[in-house]
Amino acid sequence: MNTRKRKVLDVARSLFIEKGFNETSIMDIIHEAKISKGTFYNYFTAKNECLIAILQESREDASNRRHELIFGQDPKDINIFAKQIAVLMHINREQNLLQIFESIYHSRDVGVKKVVMRHHLQELDWLSTRLVEVYGKEISVMSYECAVQVFAMIQHTIRTLLVAEDRCVDPEAVVKMALRNIDAIIPRMLETKEVLIGVETIHYIKNSVEHIVINKNMIIKQLKGFIEGLSKSDPKSGVEYANYILAEFQQTEPKLFIIEALLTPFRKSFTKTTHASEAREIANYIWRLIKEEQPIDEN
Repeated sequence: MNTRKRKVLDVARSLFIEKGFNETSIMDIIHEAKISKGTFYNYFTAKNECLIAILQESREDASNRRHELIFGQDPKDINIFAKQIAVLMHINREQNLLQIFESIYHSRDVGVKKVVMRHHLQELDWLSTRLVEVYGKEISVMSYECAVQVFAMIQHTIRTLLVAEDRCVDPEAVVKMALRNIDAIIPRMLETKEVLIGVETIHYIKNSVEHIVINKNMIIKQLKGFIEGLSKSDPKSGVEYANYILAEFQQTEPKLFIIEALLTPFRKSFTKTTHASEAREIANYIWRLIKEEQPIDEN
């Protein structure tokens, strides 16, 4: 994402938080970003696309942090799992996304509701997959139902405490409570085999979630373009990490464990630069590709 587009998105985010999504117009964004109408439409065809980009960034950030948390750890470790679930809640607070969600909660705009619902379904899809990795393939048919119950317990507990006691609770504490409860519920669900979220609903969810096909050549091409866009003013360590990762990917049999070890420092080295967004995207794509190459042992 180029610098000007990044500025427009940052302005849109600030206005959505300050004024509310519905109350913010495209002209507000154009005026605050000090750009022409044509420039805005070169980047986004509608205000909704700004929201989509903001939510996409939060998902990429969450995906990277989740992969980093599990790197070198037991994927079935409940404490690690709880931290992974809590990641998006931490990001929502850090980026004030909760205020944006609140501002569009009563929106009558069907397009906006679809954007938010898709964001929710992506999270649901991720959690259902992780539940299968943690509890085994035998819960596959009920994984989405379990995911819905986990999220319901988390969200309603947090909202109740906020309304009743006007306090924000530690997300990880609430997540661990929800996982303890689902741990007790799963045996009963396996016994009864009763589920409300059936195969058709699961297919709908999966079809609603965008799955980008990632391959080695795609990564190499993006890394080359990324490196070509760097300059002497960019972090030297970041440039070195990018070149190391590219060189390893260009090998006939890349050493994935080396690439994994470099991804976190690579991403973090560009955090406060204009390349932060693309570095985050590249890291996210690579983590996903590696996971596909090295599926988690479910035994």
